[in-house]
Amino acid sequence: MFKGKTKWLLLTGVILMLSLVLTACGGKQYPDKEITFVCPWSPGGSSDLIVRSMSKVAGKDFPKPFVVVNRDGANGVIATTELAKTKADGYTVSLGTSGLFTTTPISQPNVGYKMEQFDFLLNLTNEPIVLSVPAGSPYRTLEDLIKGAKEKNLTIRYANSGLGGIPQLALAHLFQQAGVKADPIPFKGSAPAITAALANQVEVLACHPGEVLPHAKAGKLIPLAISSLQRFPALPDVPTMKEKGFDVDLGVKKYVFAPKGMPDDVKKTLVDKLTKAAKDPEFQKTMVDAGLMIEILTGKEIEDYMKAQYPVMKKLIDSMPKN
Repeated sequence: MFKGKTKWLLLTGVILMLSLVLTACGGKQYPDKEITFVCPWSPGGSSDLIVRSMSKVAGKDFPKPFVVVNRDGANGVIATTELAKTKADGYTVSLGTSGLFTTTPISQPNVGYKMEQFDFLLNLTNEPIVLSVPAGSPYRTLEDLIKGAKEKNLTIRYANSGLGGIPQLALAHLFQQAGVKADPIPFKGSAPAITAALANQVEVLACHPGEVLPHAKAGKLIPLAISSLQRFPALPDVPTMKEKGFDVDLGVKKYVFAPKGMPDDVKKTLVDKLTKAAKDPEFQKTMVDAGLMIEILTGKEIEDYMKAQYPVMKKLIDSMPKN
């Protein structure tokens, strides 16, 4: 009788303990509801495409679909500031760009977030900068351009999408290292900058590969170098600036990040499934078709990259022409 009662008491105790554990952790396995994927920019651009494509492909591995929310404003600052204040439960992630932590804090010292407030999950793409010249240019290689500028004591005018943007800063970084005098000619966006180059109003153009590609294929622009560490697949004959002896690794790197403090198992689940999605042929084809360079980096790698680039960006921004 006592033996049976003892077994019953033990069983009751085990059930009670399991009940308490399940109650404490909600009795739910992550994820048990939709995950919000924030795009800090408006619909229609490359960032929106990345978020929607990643949500679609990664959604195959999650029990519920991702919910995409476009939170445009202040070039990503508003959404990033809000993300820093969001609960770190793994149910809100966001796309980010390297500029949010390398150039924005320099131009906006009182920005409402810090790198330490986030967990960086993985980098997805890179939009490096291509240095191109008009078809009628006497320069056919980067060496020709640098040599010609020095021998003739020229100031190279280079069209870009705006002072302080990555296209302008990448070429400023290159020209400083090369010892070439250069004058940035800013425009309100890439389209008018490209128009100026096609009209031979400047010697050089700085813009992203996807913007250069159609004009290069048409023979109207000649790409001389690219600012990534790897060559761009659609421009295989264009050397990197690094190959030519210049320490330049600049581009708009886009990654997934979240509020800091997620449980380790939740973070691991997100990283594993998002990394799998980033390697999926469907996602990669969408990126290539859009003229984006796939560059999968770990969260630590992209965080380390941005930390290393901050002083480089600060020096370049501080040396920009003052109005």
